[in-house]
Amino acid sequence: MKKILMVIMAIMLSSSLFAGTKEEKQLASDMRAMLDSIVDMQKAAYYNDSRVLKSSTTRLISGLDSLLDVKASSYLDPEHKYAEKFAEKRVKMIKMYAEDLLLSLEAGEIDDVIADYHEISKQCYSCHLRIRTKDQ
Repeated sequence: MKKILMVIMAIMLSSSLFAGTKEEKQLASDMRAMLDSIVDMQKAAYYNDSRVLKSSTTRLISGLDSLLDVKASSYLDPEHKYAEKFAEKRVKMIKMYAEDLLLSLEAGEIDDVIADYHEISKQCYSCHLRIRTKDQ
C-alpha cells in the first residue's frame, strides 16, 4: 500500500513540475485559440464568407497581446535568447497584416485579403520554426 501511495505521489509531483506556470498555460490556450482563428479565416476565404472572415481575424488580433505578456525567455532554452525580440516582431507583423486584411475585406479587395492571410500564416510559421527548432 505504501508503494502504491509513493508512486501516486511521485506521479503527481512530476506532473506538477512539468505543468508550467499559469502564464504559460494561458499562452498555450491563447495559441490554440489563435490557430482556430487562422483555420476559420482560411475556411471563410474558401467559402467567400466575409462575416466569418472578419470575426475570425478580429479574434486573432485580440489574442495577440498574450504573446507579449509572457516573456519567451521564461519557458525557452537559454540558447533561444534571441527568440523574445524575434517573437515580438512577428506579433507586430501579424497584427499589421490582420488589420490590413480587415481594411482590404471592407474595400472588397479579395486578392489583397488572400495576400494578407498568407503573410499572417508565414509570420506564424516563421516564429514557430525558429523558436521550436533546437539545433540552430
